[in-house]
Amino acid sequence: MIEEELESLELPAQSEGYALELRGGRTVAVERRRDMLEPRARVFVSRMGDDIPLTVSDALDRIGAAGIIKPGSPVAIKVNLGGGIAGVPSSFSDPLVVEGVIDKARELGAVPFVCEANMRTLTMEVGLLARRALYPLLVRKGVPFVNLSHLAGIEFFPSGWSRPLHLPRALLHPAVKIVSVPALKHHWECGVTLAAKNMYGAISERQKSLFHRGGALDETVAAAARAVTPDISLLAHRQVGGSLGPHFCVPIDFGYVVASDSVLAADKVGCDFMGMDWRGVKHLQINCGGREIPYGLAEGSVPIDPLVTRRIARTAISRGKLWFWRALLYPQYFVPHGTQYRQIPRFEPLGTWANWLFFHTRGDPWPSVWRARWHEEA
Repeated sequence: MIEEELESLELPAQSEGYALELRGGRTVAVERRRDMLEPRARVFVSRMGDDIPLTVSDALDRIGAAGIIKPGSPVAIKVNLGGGIAGVPSSFSDPLVVEGVIDKARELGAVPFVCEANMRTLTMEVGLLARRALYPLLVRKGVPFVNLSHLAGIEFFPSGWSRPLHLPRALLHPAVKIVSVPALKHHWECGVTLAAKNMYGAISERQKSLFHRGGALDETVAAAARAVTPDISLLAHRQVGGSLGPHFCVPIDFGYVVASDSVLAADKVGCDFMGMDWRGVKHLQINCGGREIPYGLAEGSVPIDPLVTRRIARTAISRGKLWFWRALLYPQYFVPHGTQYRQIPRFEPLGTWANWLFFHTRGDPWPSVWRARWHEEA
């Protein structure tokens, strides 16, 4: 069982990103602040072919996945499920992209597992996995799903913080390689959901509303991306979710794969095609220290069609709207915790209905039968 293997891992006394300390009779991890910029970061951009998993596998080769994922290594494929909503495929990770990561990890002799933590309103169980179109893939590929909230945790104290993040201990272990596979969508409080924001979902504590109402959401997203930094970031989807993500998305055809060995480089490129100025995304600015994010394009990369980026940019959330929605949403984070996760999920069908009525009509139909449109342009 992969859970047993993960639980058996003993954290080293220190790593590049943390040092273990004894506080109040318990062992905690204290951040060792490091420079997140990687001067030799690689980014590869490709169009999705007819075989999406094969396209993903090739992209991972182009950024040197074989040098990152070693035989026998556990590979945590961190997907984005909690922020999505049933019936809106652009609001959660694309299962065909996930399949490509699984195939590559196995080809390299590693042990892949798909993972996500419970959210304030959602529990990562079979029913939810089915509603997010992931369960059939897991069965077909024989890959385990790990609920990160069920793994042994550790308190991680970001630099300068007196309050910790509760994180799965296994994800801090250097032997566990992390691949961030987010949904690509605008976000009504953070501006955009990409590889770094996806790692916020790895916080094992269900009551994440505490970070929203504490006014430190951007800082928490940045800290989570430093604590459990992806070894590979994969921004790939048949569609992106424009407008009021993470839940209410205008689906816009995308069909590209962006792979990188740097979470900051991936997200900088992601901001470009999402129509967002990366300098205005606070959690990125925190982790890059306001400096330019360096990267080099891997050989064979292609530019993203300007028509695609223009269509996405038209739905991007402005700074003014972001602050409007933060203020409007703020009171909901004071709803009693038990009510949030017991009652709110019952209203998901209403959210699905609202999406189809007010947002899907402004976008593209879901390409359930995928054929690369690039052939038609050739």
